[in-house]
Amino acid sequence: MRLLATRGSAFLLGLLPLLAQQAVHGRIDTHEGLRVVHVWGTDQERGYAHGFLLGKDIAAVLTAEFSTRFSRMPGLLKQARAALGRVVTYPDDVRTEIEAVYAGLVAAGVSRAMPELDREFDLDDLLVANALDVFGLMGCSGFTVWGDQVVGGGVLTGRNFDWPFTGDHMLDSTVLLVQHLPGGRAVASVSWPGFVGSVTAVSSDGVAAFLHVGTGKITRTPEPESWPTAVAAQLALRAFAPADPDAGFAKVQDLLGYTSPPAGYLTRIVLPAPPADAPPLALFETDAKKCVRAPLPASPCVVTNHFQSRQDGRGASRDSRDRAKKVRAGIDACLGDGDHKVSIEEAWQMLGSVQRGGGHAFGTLHSLVFRHEPWCFELRLAEHGEKGLVGAPGSDRRHTLPRSVVFPADLAK
Repeated sequence: MRLLATRGSAFLLGLLPLLAQQAVHGRIDTHEGLRVVHVWGTDQERGYAHGFLLGKDIAAVLTAEFSTRFSRMPGLLKQARAALGRVVTYPDDVRTEIEAVYAGLVAAGVSRAMPELDREFDLDDLLVANALDVFGLMGCSGFTVWGDQVVGGGVLTGRNFDWPFTGDHMLDSTVLLVQHLPGGRAVASVSWPGFVGSVTAVSSDGVAAFLHVGTGKITRTPEPESWPTAVAAQLALRAFAPADPDAGFAKVQDLLGYTSPPAGYLTRIVLPAPPADAPPLALFETDAKKCVRAPLPASPCVVTNHFQSRQDGRGASRDSRDRAKKVRAGIDACLGDGDHKVSIEEAWQMLGSVQRGGGHAFGTLHSLVFRHEPWCFELRLAEHGEKGLVGAPGSDRRHTLPRSVVFPADLAK
């Protein structure tokens, strides 16, 4: 069922009896206090379950975020809404999914009031929320090491997600959203209610995707009809078969070609196992005009917030270079001393060395250390302390998730 796009919600009123009877293809599990939201089926079925199960949370997060970002500058929200369909657009399957999220929360009967903006939020607001990676900038630091350089072997990757801290709703509402697709593949994203793209995500095949803002030449807006980069990352994980990494990386670059981030993005794609003759990852540098796959060193790989091969954008900031040097120095220290390998605990120490917290406008809201085999999925979330934000690596909000929780066998089809 495809819902027609409109700026209001009146078009849904006649569908409410039908929607209320629709099966909910989803469930919410809780592990160590973290909500793991599983949705399955078609784009419409997954979206509807997402909206129905998390309707109250979507309303709360969207209301809080929009009130903080736009209540004093309503013109910015008006411009963002006007960009939909003209500058910012979505592929049909993702558009169907977002529309179904909205239908699900309406069917759940949640209040959509936004008192600070003196109206109810509507479908266009949800579409804007799913394009916040277009309208906002993320910091982020990460690394990947593999093979003999890792305690236990495999491909070990870490990631700090740095984002403007607009309120505790960005911390307390964090969920792990697991999309189970027809055919058996699933994608688990560290996310927020109502957001269908991926900034930090892994597939059931063990492929991981991470977004970092880059150093593209600043443009006022994306090219016409551009996708959010987080949407392209989600679609990449849905399609990537690690048995054919060359085809997978080509598909990623093709999908990123539909994006044109105004400040540029780095998209880091990490494989579950190292190939015999190449690094187990690829790094794509995308701006408003083109997407370039960057050449990578043999090992290890460190990524912060500057392009590593392109020179046609902005210069790298001192902060980005300093964070890259700190992470690389941490890796070099591990490889040069003791067992000459990086452990999971040492991975956390490196992420902690570049975390952001305190009273900074940006904070490290979540961090992940991941390895597909042997399995490791350790997620930490920032918390609000006495002296401000406690960045995720140093927070006590720590979640170690077994594979059976992230990708349950009973949902594998």
